[in-house]
Amino acid sequence: MKFKFLKKFMIGDKKDIGGFTLIELLVGLSVFVLVVGGIIGIFISVIRSQRQVLAEQEALNQLSFAMEYMSRALRMARRENGNFNCLTTDFNYENPSGISSIQFINHLQSDDCQRFFLEGNTLKYIIGAGGESEETLPLTSPDIEISQLKFELKGQAKDDSPESDSQPRVTIFLEASAPLKMKLQTTISQRNLDI
Repeated sequence: MKFKFLKKFMIGDKKDIGGFTLIELLVGLSVFVLVVGGIIGIFISVIRSQRQVLAEQEALNQLSFAMEYMSRALRMARRENGNFNCLTTDFNYENPSGISSIQFINHLQSDDCQRFFLEGNTLKYIIGAGGESEETLPLTSPDIEISQLKFELKGQAKDDSPESDSQPRVTIFLEASAPLKMKLQTTISQRNLDI
């Protein structure tokens, strides 16, 4: 009798051998699929958000670089010395084709004639504008759509106007629309004063 009890206790009764029914397996599998699906959805959402933030950061980096590059170059502008190889007037800057471009002589780069302008939706610049060694280069990638570029010139005229006593300065306004809408503006005056 003792052995029958131990045998029944150790091995168990055939009727007591448990398992899962088909319904229990389906319910468990459904819960598992829902949990894993939710986790995957959250993961995909985080990846999309990260891509968007990285694209916005890249656009901001490129636009900041472009503004800084233009600012540094425009600070080094000098007056036309009378040869009129670059500018048509005795000014520091001029807008050769409207307010969306600016041309000047860069004192630091061997007195090269340079021009910044908008072509299509890309900000570009020309080194050696009008010369034989003219080279056009982009300042922004085609991924960034620049919708507006303006150069406003002040203080260049030496006449009786109140602003004629002020130093020549340029205000740059840049608006980009992709991947996000940004507006940047800065004002620059030349480093070497015209006195």
